[in-house]
Amino acid sequence: MASLPQFERKGIHPGATQPRKPDALSALSRDKDSAGPALRMKRYRILIARVVDVFGDELKASRWLSLPNRELDGQIPIQVAEKDGYSLRSIEPMLIRIEHGVYN
Repeated sequence: MASLPQFERKGIHPGATQPRKPDALSALSRDKDSAGPALRMKRYRILIARVVDVFGDELKASRWLSLPNRELDGQIPIQVAEKDGYSLRSIEPMLIRIEHGVYN
């Protein structure tokens, strides 16, 4: 996979966007306090893969992850996810709505 500068600038590496099995999402969405560095990296990669899958494009995914979001009270999605141990718990509901074309 080619290296895309927009992801590297934001600390998102192209290798992190490899697709994962859907059951891995639920297995890695547990309590953030028990997440060591390896688990956080797995969650991060799954999160990036999920967002790229929803938007169908790394550039669009990078943009969505890095801009303030009204549904998050103006917070930036990647920062919200980071606070949550890179769990999808905080942003998955929005991704599902985007995926299905349902917006607030």
